[in-house]
This record gives sequence, C-alpha cells and structure tokens, in this order.
Amino acid sequence: MVTLISLGTGGIRNNRRPLENEEPRDYANRCAVQWHRVSVYPEKLGELAAKNLAPGSTLYVEGNLETKIFNDPISGLVRRIREIAVRRNGRILVLGNGAEAAQFSRNDMAGVGYY
Repeated sequence: MVTLISLGTGGIRNNRRPLENEEPRDYANRCAVQWHRVSVYPEKLGELAAKNLAPGSTLYVEGNLETKIFNDPISGLVRRIREIAVRRNGRILVLGNGAEAAQFSRNDMAGVGYY
C-alpha cells in the first residue's frame, strides 16, 4: 500500500505581476505555492502519516526524487509525474500540526536544515 500526500512549499516572491485592479503593495507579499506529490512506501510510516497529519501541518521530508512515466489511456499521450518517494531510507518529521505550525521561529527551523 502506498500513501499519497500533497505537500505545498513556497516563499515570498516580489517579481510577479499584479492581478487586475491590485495595488503593488497588495501583491508584494503574496506567497507563490508549489505543490508536490509525496509517496510514502513503508506501510507503517504511511499509516502513521495518515493518522497524525492534518491540513496545515509543517513537515520535513527526506526521500528520492522520482519520475513516473506512463501512457494516458484516455488521451494516448505519454505523461510524466514527478514525486518525492519516501522509502526505507527516507523519513518524515512532523514539525507542527495545524495551528502549531505558525509557532516555529527561524531558529527552530534552522535546527532541521531550513534557512
């Protein structure tokens, strides 16, 4: 059994164009979010992740970056899906759940490899 997790990452970027009728100060602090697919292969780790993770959780994920290539049966096109595969040598650390996620300081995050 494989557990799939959607993980959003991002930061503040000021080099984007404003939306229609938007002031520069309004779009300057908008976050650009990138979504990643995380596949957890060890069954027990996947069960723990499904049981303990909530939307808004802050995670630290280690795994292999893999590309799955397949033929789409509907369109007939070759599709590629990039994912982070957490196998036996990978790990997932929960740094905070939901509302707790905003309570970590820059120093806390530096201890696990951020910043």
